Amino acid sequence: MGQNQVVERDLFRSATVERRVRGIRGRMDELGLAFVAEESCWEWEPDNGYDVTSRLLERRDDVRALLCMNDRLAFGAYQALSEHGLRAGSDVSVVSFDNDELAAYLRPGLTTVSLPHEEMGREAVRLLLAAAPEPGEYLVPMPLIERSSVVDTAPPSSASSG
Repeated sequence: MGQNQVVERDLFRSATVERRVRGIRGRMDELGLAFVAEESCWEWEPDNGYDVTSRLLERRDDVRALLCMNDRLAFGAYQALSEHGLRAGSDVSVVSFDNDELAAYLRPGLTTVSLPHEEMGREAVRLLLAAAPEPGEYLVPMPLIERSSVVDTAPPSSASSG
């Protein structure tokens, strides 16, 4: 089992980590995409995001996108990109998870998949108050918060007169 699978399935992580990764990998498979490199770390803090991104950038000069497992890792990735002369949203796309309050304050703002805490809490209360909730898993949508950390890859539009 590779290092990433160990991190993804570690019992001290929540079940959501494995599901998050499984969803990412599943969608990439559907689209015919694959990671060209992967890095993992046990702690999801800015300094770890910085270290992992720095190591990646030292090994590869073709990094065009980073998918960070949480916004705190992305904060560190921004710093590493900057120190390597690259800019999120211009040179490298950066996408993350959680929609931490600080994600909007990064420059450029971080594109992130939001954990809808309020909706999750509402659903939990609804289940607690239900007479006999149906056993099972209850999910709420995780909206994508689009900011400016994704490189625009759309071809320039050509104006035609006619």
